[in-house]
Amino acid sequence: MVVALEKVPEKPAEFGRWQGALSLVFENRQEKTYLTHRSHQGPLLVQRPFYPEGPVCHVYLIHPPGGVVGGDQLTIAIDCRVDTDVVVTTPAAGKFYRSNGQLADQQVLLKVAKGSVLEYMPQETILFDGAVVKTKTRVELDENSRFFGWEMVSLGRPACHERFSQGQATVAIEVFKQDQPLLIDRMVLNEQTIKASSGLAGHALVATLVVYPATKAQLDKVRVMIDEHRFSGVTLRNEVLIVRLLAEQAEPVKTVFTAIWAALRPDFNQRQPCLPRIWST
Repeated sequence: MVVALEKVPEKPAEFGRWQGALSLVFENRQEKTYLTHRSHQGPLLVQRPFYPEGPVCHVYLIHPPGGVVGGDQLTIAIDCRVDTDVVVTTPAAGKFYRSNGQLADQQVLLKVAKGSVLEYMPQETILFDGAVVKTKTRVELDENSRFFGWEMVSLGRPACHERFSQGQATVAIEVFKQDQPLLIDRMVLNEQTIKASSGLAGHALVATLVVYPATKAQLDKVRVMIDEHRFSGVTLRNEVLIVRLLAEQAEPVKTVFTAIWAALRPDFNQRQPCLPRIWST
């Protein structure tokens, strides 16, 4: 099998700013999912796909510069075509550094065609104090397509006693099925909303997990799993299961989210859990 690899000519980085883009296409060929096309501009790429569970294609998104600064624009497009089965993660946390006054923008578009499954489980995103950020993840579903994904946003670096006291982040997650909205979730994070009791109540990390399609039985199962977490919530709307956790650091949340994934995967993907290898390195 030949992967079509296309490197889009890079535009000069004006005043050191990156215009990064990554496009991936997955196709089913003889009951196995292949990465059939990839193109990139600037500092976004993937290496070879992995197959730790037979027909399921695992890929790792890599951002070699290690962080995003004001003025950077990153676009990620993942196209899972009919009857594909894809797991996407990242090897390390994403980082948005202190802004020079300009906006750092990241747009992620995830297309999941008929009969396909996409599991999108990146490491956390760290917002350094003073960052000015806008991110949006849009999931476009089709008939009989399935999605499991999460996003973890760390406000500052609590382990270094650094809080997110300046700057602002707008974080959006959208789920559409055949152009009809199932979920529109948008948060504006700044010092006021972080401190507010109706916001993050002082917590340094907010995380959201999304599953589609989900059932009342799965809702009840997840409620039991997060019952001990005081600052948590789970709901089911339009067959979309939404879990929200507030915490101080990413690792405990990742442990909970991974446990939810492991508990639900046999239902929504008819497969036993298979952790991405990169998580063990």
